[in-house]
Amino acid sequence: MKKTALAAFLVAMTPVAAQADLLFTVGAKANSWTAEPSGQVDDGLSADSETNGLGLDSDSGTNLTVFFEHPVPVVPNLRIRQTNLELDGSGTIVTEEFNGIQYTGEVDSSMDLSHTDATLYWGLPLPVPYVDINLGLTARMFGGDVIVDGATVSGNRREEVELDFTLPMGFVEAQVGTPFGIYAAAEINAIGYDGNSLTDTVLTLGYDLPVPVVDLGLEVGHRALSMKTNKDTTDIETDFDVSGIFYGASFAVGF
Repeated sequence: MKKTALAAFLVAMTPVAAQADLLFTVGAKANSWTAEPSGQVDDGLSADSETNGLGLDSDSGTNLTVFFEHPVPVVPNLRIRQTNLELDGSGTIVTEEFNGIQYTGEVDSSMDLSHTDATLYWGLPLPVPYVDINLGLTARMFGGDVIVDGATVSGNRREEVELDFTLPMGFVEAQVGTPFGIYAAAEINAIGYDGNSLTDTVLTLGYDLPVPVVDLGLEVGHRALSMKTNKDTTDIETDFDVSGIFYGASFAVGF
């Protein structure tokens, strides 16, 4: 008798579960990203070394994401992510140049890698529970700069090169959940063309808190940004990585 009642309950709940995926969903994520730089800027000038380099230090950046998902076929879902990240440091340049200027001693420098992502994506209709795969396109809009201020052969000089450009990127995201609220996700935005390449990889481990009505989660993960550009794109050549751990929270509600 108990088994019959349980079976009847599960059958009755099946349409409800199916309809849950048809809800409109709005959500947001926020995290703090401890980013550490490495590599070169301006064809040979070390970004992280204090000896004959800029000596940029690791710093905490922030990521804020909002998204909207819907059940309408063909029409893409939308996600906007704002990343704020500015790295500062001090170093000594004795044999390298920045933006055509030979520096001859101690320099203070900063690199602003802040950018905004606008992503249109579609979810694949997989008949597999707890597995979601999204494919789409991202427009990444950089609005930062690289600044070096220090001694040159002709006195102190401040040089600034803007990192102000937009790149289209392919977007892939996969998420695997469990009945226990624990989930794992992997996301990649990437492009490569004409000597330029940009790869941004995000790995996330999260836990949905047992809160009714809304989805509220805690997340930890690792983000790695690898960037290579030529002078046609950014006015200086770059070949560097920024990576580190992040901690954050997520929120979503369906209606």
